[in-house]
Amino acid sequence: MKRKIIKQGHNTLTITLPSEWTKRFNLNSGSEIDINEKDNGLFISTERLNDLKKTEFDISGMDIPTIWKHFMAVYREGYNEVIVKFDPNQTMESPYQFYSQHKLDMRYKKESQKKSTLEAIHGFVNRFIGFEIIEHEKNYIVIKEMGELTSKEFDSSLRRIFLLIQEMAEETLEAIKTNNPKLVLHMHDVDVNLDKFHDYCIRILNRISNKDQRKTALLFSTLFLLELVGDEFRNISFHLVHDFPKTNLDNLIKLAEYTKQEVDAFYDIFYKYDKEKIKLISEIDKELYFNIGKIYKKATEEEKEIIHHLRMINRYINSLTELRIEMEY
Repeated sequence: MKRKIIKQGHNTLTITLPSEWTKRFNLNSGSEIDINEKDNGLFISTERLNDLKKTEFDISGMDIPTIWKHFMAVYREGYNEVIVKFDPNQTMESPYQFYSQHKLDMRYKKESQKKSTLEAIHGFVNRFIGFEIIEHEKNYIVIKEMGELTSKEFDSSLRRIFLLIQEMAEETLEAIKTNNPKLVLHMHDVDVNLDKFHDYCIRILNRISNKDQRKTALLFSTLFLLELVGDEFRNISFHLVHDFPKTNLDNLIKLAEYTKQEVDAFYDIFYKYDKEKIKLISEIDKELYFNIGKIYKKATEEEKEIIHHLRMINRYINSLTELRIEMEY
């Protein structure tokens, strides 16, 4: 859209703001906006970060999964301050067991004993980036956001998600090639970190409104699929370590290599749109489509289980590629 420059006084030049945009962000005379110079242009934004969003909920009598859903909801929605009420006489399991693949984790036994509600709440809060308990009484605690949510924080957290997925793909391939499940023993920790950054990105998107709604929707979908990719790598590590740690998986090497190539190619095209890299993903998908039957026939029952998860990753990468192409238009 174009705007005419208006001269006011001797040295001041002004422009008008689109009324639809000002209404959407509830801007009036006297409201503050951010103006940043970028290359040969100015970027005008409002991030609505000064709006204090408060809420509270009572976890008395709730089980761990239900409490988890409440914490997840208020965190992702971008609340700055949360009051959590609880029954001081209630005990519960460690939330760590809920969000970690504890069967792979030697810390599970240490975390298995019952905890006080306050101890459990600390476990929940520690899972979320930027949340800290700043006050606690006998039957309630106050959680506040520490730090500032910005577009820059979103960008660095999203890149961290990509790097964690690349790490998962590389270590999965190496574990299969060398028949060494110990290489993915810590994969559940990698996935927990990925989930933390995923939720942090969702939180920032819900709080910051300087991105157009269409692109924001595409980013939400991208984050959702990236988390699913991480879950599939975690599931593969579970099988390698827990279900069949001594199984020879030579029939899966090529499939795992293709998976890593796709992950790396998508990372590249997300940050630098490249038609050749998109073509590479299509070629890999075509190669898998016409050869998966041969791989499946030679595969053992254990290998077939992992083939399923690798194929799911392949499908998610293809869906992610479609979203990335859509972002270009």
